[in-house]
Amino acid sequence: MGKRFSYAPDGPGAPRKRQKVVHEAPTSEDIHASRQLQHLLSFSQDPVRARHGLQSFKLFLDELLSPESHDAERSRILMGYLEAAKPAEADENAVYLPEIMQTWSYAAQYNNDNIMSAVPVVLALLLKLLSKTLDTVPYGLGICRTLLQKRQQELVSRNLSADKGKAFIISPTLRMLKEAISFDGGAIARPMFRARMSMFKSLARNMGIVHIGDVAEDTKRPSARTNAILFFLLALKFLHPEAKKELLSQRDIVSALTRDVKQDPPYLVRELLEGLRSHVLLDDKLPREAKASLLNASTLTRISALYQYRLDTAAENEASIADLAHRFLVTACTNPACGVLRQDSGFYPREIDPNAAIPTVELDDLGLEAIVWMHKFKNEVPVRNYTLSNFLPNLRPWSSIKQSELITAIFKVAPELVASYFLNNKSFTFEPKLSATWIGYAAFIFNTVTLPLPEYFCRGPSFPELPPPTSIVLDNILPPPLNQKALSRSLANKSNMISFFATRILVVAIEKLEVAIKMHQDASHSNKTIWAEAARRLVDEFCQRSPGIKDMINAYRSIPEGDILHREAASRLLRLCYEVLPQAALMAKFDVSPFLEISLSRLSKQELDDPRDFALGLKELENLLAIAGYSPGMRWFAASEGLSLSPFTLLLKVCVDAPHGVALENIRQVLNFVAVEQQLVPAHDGHPGLLALLEALQATRESSTELVTPIWPFLDNCLTRCANAPVKYVEKLQEVAQEGSEAGDKSASEAVVSPLALAMLEQLPFVAKSGEQAALKAVGHFLPKFLGLSATAGESRALLKLIFSKMATHLADSKGKLAKTGVPKGLKFTHNPWPPASKTPAATVKKQTSSETGVSPKPVMDAEALESTLHMPDGLEADNSALVKWASKTVDELVDEGFLISLMALLASEHASIRKEALVNLLKAVARIKESEYEEKEQVWLLLSELAETAKESINDGPLPSPIASFACHALNILRDPISSLYPKVNNFLTRGPFWKLDKLPLVDEILSEEPGVGDTYYTQTNWLLGYLIDSLRTSHDLELFHKKRAKGPVFERILALAANPYMRLPLRSQVLRLLYRATTIEGGSTTLTTRFGIVNWLEARQAGCVDESEAAVYGGMKRRIWETCDQDRVRAWSRGGLRE
Repeated sequence: MGKRFSYAPDGPGAPRKRQKVVHEAPTSEDIHASRQLQHLLSFSQDPVRARHGLQSFKLFLDELLSPESHDAERSRILMGYLEAAKPAEADENAVYLPEIMQTWSYAAQYNNDNIMSAVPVVLALLLKLLSKTLDTVPYGLGICRTLLQKRQQELVSRNLSADKGKAFIISPTLRMLKEAISFDGGAIARPMFRARMSMFKSLARNMGIVHIGDVAEDTKRPSARTNAILFFLLALKFLHPEAKKELLSQRDIVSALTRDVKQDPPYLVRELLEGLRSHVLLDDKLPREAKASLLNASTLTRISALYQYRLDTAAENEASIADLAHRFLVTACTNPACGVLRQDSGFYPREIDPNAAIPTVELDDLGLEAIVWMHKFKNEVPVRNYTLSNFLPNLRPWSSIKQSELITAIFKVAPELVASYFLNNKSFTFEPKLSATWIGYAAFIFNTVTLPLPEYFCRGPSFPELPPPTSIVLDNILPPPLNQKALSRSLANKSNMISFFATRILVVAIEKLEVAIKMHQDASHSNKTIWAEAARRLVDEFCQRSPGIKDMINAYRSIPEGDILHREAASRLLRLCYEVLPQAALMAKFDVSPFLEISLSRLSKQELDDPRDFALGLKELENLLAIAGYSPGMRWFAASEGLSLSPFTLLLKVCVDAPHGVALENIRQVLNFVAVEQQLVPAHDGHPGLLALLEALQATRESSTELVTPIWPFLDNCLTRCANAPVKYVEKLQEVAQEGSEAGDKSASEAVVSPLALAMLEQLPFVAKSGEQAALKAVGHFLPKFLGLSATAGESRALLKLIFSKMATHLADSKGKLAKTGVPKGLKFTHNPWPPASKTPAATVKKQTSSETGVSPKPVMDAEALESTLHMPDGLEADNSALVKWASKTVDELVDEGFLISLMALLASEHASIRKEALVNLLKAVARIKESEYEEKEQVWLLLSELAETAKESINDGPLPSPIASFACHALNILRDPISSLYPKVNNFLTRGPFWKLDKLPLVDEILSEEPGVGDTYYTQTNWLLGYLIDSLRTSHDLELFHKKRAKGPVFERILALAANPYMRLPLRSQVLRLLYRATTIEGGSTTLTTRFGIVNWLEARQAGCVDESEAAVYGGMKRRIWETCDQDRVRAWSRGGLRE
């Protein structure tokens, strides 16, 4: 290719490089008169002379604007010039400073950049100066109006659209416009906006002309971006709402506004955040859509980058950039008026109707499966707040407390975002690792879990017809990162901090679950069955996501003794499990006695000096006592090897030795409950229980601290013996009463005396024989007070006096003074008696009047409250969709998510076609399980095979008996957990034969008659048995199996005998009542219970022995229901009129 020929005038010899532009500094001179100033600023085509005059005027104005300047002469010179340059006629076309304007126009014609830059500089300084005094405002307004004339608009537009490299032209022009739009309180803001094609020309581009260089931007010479943003903010300040709306609708301007905000100088960022917050977010006249056009996800993300702003140099009393950004974002994201936050529907995702009408038949047959969207949102949740949903993933809550607070504030006002956020952000897991990142993330999740549930699960005035999706409710209670594996590892971690975080999160999660369950069980639901099923499913899925009870117990055991705060939290976690998730809690053996003894020992020895530690120790003790109340195997009166006193006595000692002002009501209630259960004190209404004993001990301690110490071993011995053999001391009481009757006291046979007093009488001779004078003296000081207070409590003074006369022979009473004095009189209680037992919300108790019955009133629960307390949903309710759904599930899902249980329950269906199809599908599932790698596949395969073999023979004749189907469903849950105490018994049963007898109830004899086999788990196994028996009782044929004569007696008879066990706790007694209630729902059930098992007398006996009024009301309500649902004519004939309403 040939060489190109140059056509330049100089030919090939011309220089090839661009000529270097040299900017010469302008000259200037001092100004001493207004005429001199007029001469300098007069129009001249000589650019050097024009620059000289403009530069002289600039320096003159700089002097006037200087804070130290108070030169009146200079001000007079300026006023003289302005008056001379004022137009003759003040009309709309009048031109102020015509010489300067003509110079600017001439420079634009000849592309003189220096003059094009110098004129806006001078005008900006002049407007700034004129705005300071009221007298000069008219001149400034005239100059501003001149700038709005067509020729000047063209000049402004040209300056603003200059090349990006000519920031020395653009920046002064923006500075001039900034002074003009804010002059006289924005007097010409509207006209300037009307001329926006010129005045706002290239504004978005100019916002992108940032300061370049290693040195920070000089505040005296701000960049084009700085001036453009300040001009934009002033426009927002002074413009009317419609103009602001149109200005904010310019996407390029809005985008450029925050594009480089992270590199902007601190003062500009402050102006930007404060300006946008004041003039956009908090402007009530500005419509929401205008604010929303500014606050898109990109803008919010860029502002959130200011949390890591590194150029901040905040003063001592000045808010930091991060604080300002946080305040801005909180306002923008949580205030509905700001346009970002949209009204959501709580836990009901977008595009679903929670009040959709679903036929009752479908709901009864399919349950939750009739709601097509119930299981649709496990992987993705559509939300209404899509802007916030796109913004949240850009925040880093684990690295900044403020970002964590921002997200939780958003979650609080838009709860629909919680599930969506964690489902879409799976990059960070909760795998325990002691680092600042993990601690920050754990704190964020804790704050999320503590957020309250939306009222009614939505924004409406009441609960919708249908429950919310279970997965969304669960994700709000226990977010997806908190899976079973991560939480179990966290609890077992060697770091106490990690374990403590996991414990606290689980505590608040279970508390939140309890609130959700109560909301599902609200009495206002129109379809209680669906809501109850949703509550059960919520509990089941929560248990699958949370760690097992054994992990929690092991975590509690591993906590150091000195970590009081951690131990209190862990004990509260276990207590909540027993209260909210009792079925899961009772699956593991937990002997609370050692921990209770350690806690009691620590408190009784007063090892905790700090009052706050003592209060935490009491909290831990209360939690352990609550657990002990739910644990049937609690040994209250058995001292361990390391302790000399039993837990019950140590608890008494804690109450007596506790500092003044410490709340002990809960502990006293536990003491009284145990004392009544163990027959240490009379179980009569109005008797204060152990209050007399506590008062006597307290009085003895107040008289002498050393005097009460020897009493504890004696008292512990008496309490233990009385608890182990209460009948023995009842008989002794009868002997004493007989002796009193012979002495002439006719009321002695009906007198009331605490059995503990008889135990003290029995053990006192051994104290006397031991020769310990200090102990004998202390007991002698204590016993009169105890017996006197017992008499004040309502016990028989005559019998107590007789008992004390026998005691006095063993005390140090050589002269017989004690015997003559007898039981003291006039002793009063200084403590209030403990409050009556709390009543459950569902227990609406009514009392019969004495005029109707002629006896003392007995509490009776009404029918509605009784149903809410004892009614249990049908555990074998048909779910026909299981015939199709199981085929697409893995073996793990079949076993763990209940699909196999639903399939087995269909064998008890009333429809033969469904039973046959269920059997075929069950055999297919058996084959798939046999070939799988499921860990317990052999046991599950054996269970299903035997069930199928049993059903083959009877499937054509009718439904499979409910006890067989119920046993199979409950046994499957046992086989899933090899550590269950029932695992050996279920496997032994399965190995007996290939099929089961249809007229027998599996494992009833093995559980009720045999040893538990695994530790002290008898009551745990009994609880499982009662649960499966309740599901077994559905039809009249099932009822026959329960009252059929057997070698060891009918099942009903054995269950009723089981409930008479004095050591059985309230939860198990309630299960027996639920079984009886289920029987009353079957035709002929109440009649059978009355005529064959004497259920009315059994209920009356149980009610008479109740201490808790609410439990007595349940027995009264059951008695009424038995009568209302039985064949009353037949019962009257059977009882010969003995039973009537």
